[in-house]
Amino acid sequence: MSDNVAHALSGAGGGIISMAVTYPLITVGTRLQVQRNNKDSTAYTGNMDALRKILSQEGVAGLFSGLESAIFGAAVTNGVYYYFFEAVKGAFERASKRKTMSTVESMVSGAVAGAMTCIITNPIWVVNTRLTVKQKKQAQAEDKPEKSQTTMQAFAEIINEDGVLSLWQGLIPALILVINPIIQYTAFEQLKNRVERVRKLGSLDFFVLGAISKLCATSITYPYILI
Repeated sequence: MSDNVAHALSGAGGGIISMAVTYPLITVGTRLQVQRNNKDSTAYTGNMDALRKILSQEGVAGLFSGLESAIFGAAVTNGVYYYFFEAVKGAFERASKRKTMSTVESMVSGAVAGAMTCIITNPIWVVNTRLTVKQKKQAQAEDKPEKSQTTMQAFAEIINEDGVLSLWQGLIPALILVINPIIQYTAFEQLKNRVERVRKLGSLDFFVLGAISKLCATSITYPYILI
């Protein structure tokens, strides 16, 4: 097995676990971001209010609406990203004959990997958002709510109603947001290189460095994510 595939599989596995654990928070965040009328009686006023209303109207299952597509999306997203990142990284290392990348090389690797990830996985996240939002509308409907859609049913519905190209709605903003993983993995690589000069890295080190780099990337790009 090549290093690229090994990193892709590891990234996919990590993405599945992290998505399953944090999905209720993602559901709350998505519902808050897509709601338009904040003055409506059913509108969420904050994270805790959204959590309470989802639990009361939809039960625990409401927090996990669309989980199937999200787990699949996380696995593919992480797998694709790590595969292309490691492929470009390997090309740079072979060309320069160095064991570490420069900041610019890290940014280029992140840009290529991020762009490929957006193009390949955008349909998955369009379907996931549709499932999450539709679950809220059904829960608030006065008549008997319909049976929840499966991922494939939502996928087919989007194609039938809006056409195949609608699966790539939001692709341009997503490509612009490629800067998020660029910042994340550039910060991670540079922090890792600095620590490795002092001592050997352990599992906890990778966890802390990953958290710090993700925090930096999200803090910088979050205003654009909301837009």
